[in-house]
Amino acid sequence: MTTHIAPSDFLLPSGVHPRIDAFYSLWLEKFQGDLPASSDFDLAVLSVNYPLLARIGMDASGKSLLWLDVAIEARWPFKTPVKDHPVIQSVPLPSIKRVIGTFQLTLASGMPDYYETTSWSNGGSTVSLARIAVPVKGEQGPELIAYWEVLEPEDFG
Repeated sequence: MTTHIAPSDFLLPSGVHPRIDAFYSLWLEKFQGDLPASSDFDLAVLSVNYPLLARIGMDASGKSLLWLDVAIEARWPFKTPVKDHPVIQSVPLPSIKRVIGTFQLTLASGMPDYYETTSWSNGGSTVSLARIAVPVKGEQGPELIAYWEVLEPEDFG
């Protein structure tokens, strides 16, 4: 049996960080029966409330994920993303396959994705992160907006 689940039917797990939930609610508000446009999300404005925010899409060859826009944040919990550079350059080596695969699946399927990692090495310390990736329509094709929230330690940032 095949069932079709609309992207707007995606459910976050209970107990997610309030900003993750708020960001997903913002995406749902802009979802009007079809994926919202990437232009509906002004990262400069949104980064006031969502500091670890980025827009991601494919390069012209369709083979590599690029940071299309990145919120200005002084302390990313991983290597700082650089606009117009490959996503792979910012992803820690042990996570590359999972992260790139998940982002590519989100682009291809049009379904949001939520992920938590409980231990992320950041300069010798452990940081817990949550990330949501939501699909959007870009001018050149599918894109996604990803938002990370540092869960621990509370004083990070």
